[in-house]
Amino acid sequence: MTATLKQLPIHSLHVEAGGHFGHFGDWEVPLYFSSILEEHEAVRKRAGLFDISHMGEFYVSGRDAKGFLDYLLPRKMSRLEDGKALYSPLLNAGGGMVDDVILYQFDPENFLLIVNASNIQKDFDWIRRDLPATVELKNVSDQKSLFALQGPVSQFIIESLFHCDFRSLGYYRFLKLNSERGELFISRTGYTGEDGFEIMAEVSGASSLWSALMKAGNPRGMRPAGFGARDTLRLEASMPLYGQDLDDSTSIIEAGLEWAVDLDKDNFIGRERNVREKKEGPRRKLVGFEMIERGIPRHGFGIERNGHPVGQVTSGSFSPTLKKNIGLGYVSTEESKIGNEFEVIIRNQKVKAQVVPLPFYRRMN
Repeated sequence: MTATLKQLPIHSLHVEAGGHFGHFGDWEVPLYFSSILEEHEAVRKRAGLFDISHMGEFYVSGRDAKGFLDYLLPRKMSRLEDGKALYSPLLNAGGGMVDDVILYQFDPENFLLIVNASNIQKDFDWIRRDLPATVELKNVSDQKSLFALQGPVSQFIIESLFHCDFRSLGYYRFLKLNSERGELFISRTGYTGEDGFEIMAEVSGASSLWSALMKAGNPRGMRPAGFGARDTLRLEASMPLYGQDLDDSTSIIEAGLEWAVDLDKDNFIGRERNVREKKEGPRRKLVGFEMIERGIPRHGFGIERNGHPVGQVTSGSFSPTLKKNIGLGYVSTEESKIGNEFEVIIRNQKVKAQVVPLPFYRRMN
């Protein structure tokens, strides 16, 4: 018997807007409204608005909160200050990835963690396992809505709605804004490779906020965008997706996320394996590749060289921006060099591909 899928708080608005729905984990979500290609192009050239209220939100607070987070995460908490955010893997004892999260500091005793939807309970249980008595962990995921306004004109749209100057809000910075829809949390973050903002509000104000954002964005050519475009955009920007490109067995070094850790920290969960792999080299690496021959790679497809298995595709799609078929996958370290060729097994056919530098796409400014 299939379990009932969860719906986003403003599901009815997406239905009214003509959304075409599909499954994402335990959620029923809009895959697209007009088409994936049109919504993808809107984000690259103008703006798109995504409903990502499926994501999880935890508050971490207390006098020892920062010290606990410094042990929990492989990042130095000295990198944080009030109003700043930090991307970080969340590791298990074996050095694999429980999740990848974003941490926000309100002040030295109050933090927000945004986690992936499929991992909300898993993350909460993992974090709570070693939680000191002086630190409080609170799951507020069901109380919050989260929207992502992404694209080159997103700043103009958000300024026209809130009548504020957002030029000084830098990348991975955030602020709280009191509005007629209550207190909003606005960060300059995203998952598309474009400039943009993520806006968190109470569920009670979600419908009003979404409608206001749509009204402000319409004159700028903004479109509502679904999970289909969100996936092609993040793949072009080479942003990994947990559950496909990352999982509990994946190390930071294998995934190419050395930039997102501070291996010189003396103590954090999962340190031993990642320090060792950094020194000795991992057995496999996540690479980006372009198809030389015709064919679209998909998650789970095998990768071979000279008839021998050397890896597996984790993400793949046609790239609307580059007009190429692209993918991410883990291959043996020997096969990971830029320019190396191998075959992706598509419908029992061997289709040639070549390892290329990442990211596939990088915005100009």
